[in-house]
Amino acid sequence: MRLIHIVILTIFIGTSLKAQPVAKENVRPYEYDTVLKGGYSILLKVDDSLQYLYLKKGNRTIAELSSTSKGMLYKSLGYVGADFTNYFVLVHSFGSGNAHQIELINKKTGANLLKDGAAWIDADEKKEFLLYSENETPNRKDKMILYNVGSGKKYYLRFPNDIFEGPQVLYRIESTKLSNKQLVIMYRTKKGLKTKAYNL
Repeated sequence: MRLIHIVILTIFIGTSLKAQPVAKENVRPYEYDTVLKGGYSILLKVDDSLQYLYLKKGNRTIAELSSTSKGMLYKSLGYVGADFTNYFVLVHSFGSGNAHQIELINKKTGANLLKDGAAWIDADEKKEFLLYSENETPNRKDKMILYNVGSGKKYYLRFPNDIFEGPQVLYRIESTKLSNKQLVIMYRTKKGLKTKAYNL
């Protein structure tokens, strides 16, 4: 009789263990926009030690975009700076006056088109242009790049000389205005705000 009870108890415990669901990764709400054009989205997942961003379309996971230690600010993990038809800009902000590093992500593949260290200046979502620097701490030899995301055409533009009068060069560019023939930037110098026009 005792043997029967042991067998029944063993079967019961084994069945109970099999019935328990496998622990899924913890999906959490993200404090930045997660919906992208074309039916794409960004998903945040967290495990015991890391937090991840994934690019998805419907139920299909396309790529892991980034990961950081659990508890780090989400702006370091990344947020959408600009959303174009076939690409989007993923921005990483690490604070302390550092330039905002960026990636230009192909939505279909999840691949980054930019070199490591590329940094945000501005973007025009309607015209599908991205203005950035390949160096997050540019010097006088570096150039800004105005990238036509739709056509792939790049314009290489010299930084104004007087923008290098102080630190944090990229933060000195306060606004941009883009037309079909010209880019105008407004930037801060020791003598105040100035503008510079670039013919395209």
